[in-house]
Amino acid sequence: MTIGIRLHGDRYDVEVTPPDGPHWHSSMPLTATEVLTELSRLGCHSTDITDALYAVDHDWTMRHDAGVLRRRGREGQ
Repeated sequence: MTIGIRLHGDRYDVEVTPPDGPHWHSSMPLTATEVLTELSRLGCHSTDITDALYAVDHDWTMRHDAGVLRRRGREGQ
């Protein structure tokens, strides 16, 4: 699958194209965590996903970590 990701503020516009997978694109910008979840669900390999994220945003892991911490904070309330 070909993964195309564009940085959109602090989120990502994502598209997956054939030949090896379905054609899919995000209907709205996604967080880094949502990108990982959605593309994994579509069958993309984790290395391909992280490589695509790094190609457009070297700081994506910080965005992902911040999102995880925010979610944990809400769940703990």
